[in-house]
Amino acid sequence: MDWGGRSTTSTMSTGVVDELALELDENLADLSLEKTITSSLKTAEEIERLTVDERLGDIERAVYLLSSGQEVQRISVINNLPQLLRDHNNEAMRRVVPKVREVLHLANCELQDAATKVFVTIIEERIVTPAVYAQSFLQTILTNVDNRDPDISEAWLEVLLQVITCLPKDILKRDVLTVAVAKGQLSQSVQSRLASCRILGKIATRCDSFMIKRDILPLVTSLCQNVDYEVRACMCRQLDLVARGLGLEPTKSAILPELVELSNDEESCVRLAALETIVSLLSLLDDETCTQTIIPLVCKFCETAMRCEDSTLPAVARQFGRLCHGLSVNLTEDQKIWFLNFYCKLCVIGLVPDKTRVNDRQSPPILNLYREEDRHMECRRHCAFNFPCMVLFAGPRNFKTELHGTFASLCDDPNKCVRVTMASGFHEVAKMLGSNVLTIQGELISLLKDDSLEVIQGIISYLPDTLDAFARGGGNVITESKILGFGFDNLFLCRRVTGLSDLIPALLSAESATAASRNWRLHRDILDKYSHLPRCLTSEQIYGKITPMVFRHITTHRVLPVQLAAARTICVFMKYNRKLEQRQDMCGKLIAECCHSKNHRYRKLFIDICHFSLELFSKSFFKDNLYNYVVQLAQDPVPNVRLKFCSLLPSLKAQFKLPKDLQLLQQLETIVRRLLSMENDQDVVTAVRRAVFELDKIQMCVGSLTSKRQAEDDLLDQKKEEDEQLLLEMERRELEDSEGKAGGGSKAPTSAKGGDRRKTGTEGKNVGVSSTTASSAAKKVTRPAKTGSATGKRPPPSSSSNTSVTSTNRATKTGKAPGKKSTENATFAAPTASSASKVTSISAKAGKKSPPVPETNNNKPGNRRRAGSDGLICLSSNAKTATSRSRKGSDQNASTTVDGPSSSSGSSSSIKRTSSTSESRKGSSTSVTSPRVRQSSASNVASTNSTTRIKKTTVSKS
Repeated sequence: MDWGGRSTTSTMSTGVVDELALELDENLADLSLEKTITSSLKTAEEIERLTVDERLGDIERAVYLLSSGQEVQRISVINNLPQLLRDHNNEAMRRVVPKVREVLHLANCELQDAATKVFVTIIEERIVTPAVYAQSFLQTILTNVDNRDPDISEAWLEVLLQVITCLPKDILKRDVLTVAVAKGQLSQSVQSRLASCRILGKIATRCDSFMIKRDILPLVTSLCQNVDYEVRACMCRQLDLVARGLGLEPTKSAILPELVELSNDEESCVRLAALETIVSLLSLLDDETCTQTIIPLVCKFCETAMRCEDSTLPAVARQFGRLCHGLSVNLTEDQKIWFLNFYCKLCVIGLVPDKTRVNDRQSPPILNLYREEDRHMECRRHCAFNFPCMVLFAGPRNFKTELHGTFASLCDDPNKCVRVTMASGFHEVAKMLGSNVLTIQGELISLLKDDSLEVIQGIISYLPDTLDAFARGGGNVITESKILGFGFDNLFLCRRVTGLSDLIPALLSAESATAASRNWRLHRDILDKYSHLPRCLTSEQIYGKITPMVFRHITTHRVLPVQLAAARTICVFMKYNRKLEQRQDMCGKLIAECCHSKNHRYRKLFIDICHFSLELFSKSFFKDNLYNYVVQLAQDPVPNVRLKFCSLLPSLKAQFKLPKDLQLLQQLETIVRRLLSMENDQDVVTAVRRAVFELDKIQMCVGSLTSKRQAEDDLLDQKKEEDEQLLLEMERRELEDSEGKAGGGSKAPTSAKGGDRRKTGTEGKNVGVSSTTASSAAKKVTRPAKTGSATGKRPPPSSSSNTSVTSTNRATKTGKAPGKKSTENATFAAPTASSASKVTSISAKAGKKSPPVPETNNNKPGNRRRAGSDGLICLSSNAKTATSRSRKGSDQNASTTVDGPSSSSGSSSSIKRTSSTSESRKGSSTSVTSPRVRQSSASNVASTNSTTRIKKTTVSKS
C-alpha cells in the first residue's frame, strides 16, 4: 500500500511538473515572437510638419522653426543661438532674438531651462557687447524673474545673479538697481522682496562704498526690519556681502546694530541666519569689535540655544569650530575655558538625561521624541567634524586634560554617523598632537575594531597619514623604514627597533571584518593601505603577524584587484624587511605559489608582481632574484600568460646596462625572436610586435654614456640599492654585536671524553673551537658578510655538536682573496622557497675515534650554479685554513656550508651558510648536504672529528 501510494503521488507530481514546463515553454515562445512597435512611429501629417526645406539658410530656418516648428525644434534653435550670433551677428540680432523673446512668454519649463543656459553663455563668452546684451537680453531676464511659476522665476533669478558679475556699474545702476529697489517695497509680494534681497547683496559686491550708502543701505535696513520673517532671514544672510562692500567703519555703525537685533529675533531661522553672518564677518571685524560686541553676543546665543535646544543648536555645533578659531586671539583664559566646557557639553548632548530642558515649541510626544533624538545626533556629528579645530583651539599640550575624554566619548558614540565622522577626521587630530599622539592609540584600536564597515572605511581611507603621525610622534617607535632615511652613519638605531605592537590585533580585526563582507573594494583598499605598516611596525612584527594574512589572500582570494593589492603589499614588506632569511622566504613563496603554480591565474599574477618589484627594488635585485623565473613564462602553455608576459618585455630591457648585461640582453632577444617565429596565437603575436616597437625605442645605457633621463633613473636605482645595502649592513652589525657579547663570556670547560675543548653558554656548543684566538680569527673571516650573505633568522640552539660540509668559496671564482672584503656587487641572496631542500644537521659523538675518511666533493663545475649574490659560495674548510695561514701567520678554522643542487620544484635555491663566527654565537654548525654526503654522513662525522683533533695538536705545538 505504501509503495502504491508513493507511486501515485510520484505520477501526479510528474504530471504537474510537465504542465508547468509546457506553460513555461509557451511563455518563452510568446516572448520570442517579433512584435511590431507602433508607439514610436510618426504619421504622415507629423512627418510633414517636421520636414523643413533644405534650401533655407541658417537664419531663415531658425525663424521658421521658432514661428511654426515643434517644441523640440524650438529648443534646438535656442541651443544653437550662440553659434548663430557668432556666424551671423547682425541678422541674428535683428530677426532671431526677437522671435526668441516672443517664444519665451508662453514656453514650457524645458524651453525656459534651455534659454537660461544660453543667456548666461552669451554674456560669459562675450559674444555680444554689454550694451547690446542689456538692450536685447537683460530686459527679457528681468521680465521672466516675475514669472508666475516659482520654478521658472527662480531659474531666471539665478541667471540675473550670474549676469550681474559681468555687467558694468552704469548698467547695473540704471537697469538692475532700480528693479531691485522697486521689488523691495513693502507693497510687493514676499517672493518679490526675497528676490530684492538677493539682488541687493549681489550688487553690493560690484559697487563702491559711497553708492552702497546712498542707494542700497536704506533699503537693506528696511528689509532687515520687515514684518515677514523669511524676508528678514534672507536679508540677514546678505549682510556679509553688504558689509564687505561698505568697509569696517560703516559696518560697525550700520550693520552690527541690525545684526545684534536679528540674533535676538523670535524666529529660530532668523537667529540661525544671524549666527552664520557673524561667523562670516569675523575676518572683517577688528579686535575691539570682537571683544566688546561679538564675544558677548556669541556667548549669549550659545546659552540660549543650549537652554531651549531648538533648531539653532545643531547650527551652533556646526559653526562652533569656526567661531572658536576666529575668536581665539581675542579670548581670555576664562573665556577659553567657557568655550571648551560648552563644546564638551555639546559632544554628549542626548547621552545624559536632563529634566530641566525647556523647548520653545510644543509638539506631539512621538514626533517630538524623534526630532529631539535626530537633533541631538546632528549636534554630536557636527562636534565630531569640528574636533580637529578644537584641538587647535585648546592646544596639543592641553589635549589630555581638556579634550581626551570627549574624544573617547565621540569615538565610542552609540550613533554610527558620529563614529564615521570621527574616523574620517582621526588623521587630522593625530597630526596636531605631535609627540602626544600615543594618547589616542586606544581610540584608534577601538575604531579599527568597530562593527560598522563605514567606520572602518573612514579610518582606513587616511590610515597612511595616521601611521605617519604615530611614527613621527612616538618617540620610542623606530622602524626599519625610519632607519633607511638616516643612512649608514646612524646604524646604531637598529639596536633599539620597536613598534606599535598593540595595533596589530586591531588591524587584523579590521581586515577580517572586511574580508567577511562582500565589499571587495574596501578590502582592496585595506590591503593597499597596509603597505604603509613598515612606518610604525618592525619587520619582525609584520613578518610574524601581517605577512601570513596577506599571503593567504594572494593564493586564495577570487577577486583580482584584491590579489594585486596583496601582492604589492608583500613586495613592500619584503623591501623593508630587516632579516635576509625572511626576505628570502617571502621571495621564495611568491615564486613557488605564483610563478610555479599549476593555475595560470597565479602565473599571470607573478608578472604583475614583477612589475611591482621593478618599481620598488633595484635593478640588481630583480635580475638576481626574479629575472630567471619570469622569462620562463615566455614558454608558458597558456596563451594568456604569454600575452601578459609581452607587456613586461620593455621593462625587462630597461633593466640592462651594457656591457655588463650583454648576456641577459642576448637572452631576451632570443626569447623575442622565438615568440615571433613560433607563436601560434594571433593575440600574442600582435602583442609581441607591439612590444618590439617599444623595445626599439628604449635606449640602452652603455658605460658612462647616458642621457639625462637615464642619469635620473640611475640615481634612483642607486638610491634603491643603497637602501638594500643598508639593510644588509644593519644585519651584519647586529651579528657583530651579538658575537661581541658572546665572546665576553666565561671560558669553555674541557670535555672528559675525547679531550675536545668546547665553548659552553646560553647560545649552544661549538665543535673545534679551542681558544679565544680561534674566535677572533673567525671574526676576521666573517667580514665579507657585508656582501649580503648574512644569515637571517637564528636557528634554535642544539644540545648536540654539528659538523659542516664545505664547498668552494665564490670569492675564488672572481679571483679575490677569501678573507678580503668585497662590497662592489653586494645584493640580496637568491630566494629560499618553502619547497626548497631543508637544512640538516650531522651530529657527532664526542670522544669517539675513527680513521680519517676523505670528504666527498659535491662542488664540481657541473653542480655550480648562480646564487644571485656575491659571497654565497664559500671556500672549503681546508682551503680557507691554508689561505688564512699564508696571509695571517696564525691558525684559523672556519666552516661554511652550501647545499647541493636546487630543489626539484625549481622555485628557489636553498642557500645557507654558517661561519666560525656563527658557531661561537650558536654553538652548532648547520649544514645543507647533497644526497652523496647524506649517504656517507657517518664517515664524514668521524673524519671531521679526527681532523679537528689533529689541528688542535698542531696549534698547541706552535
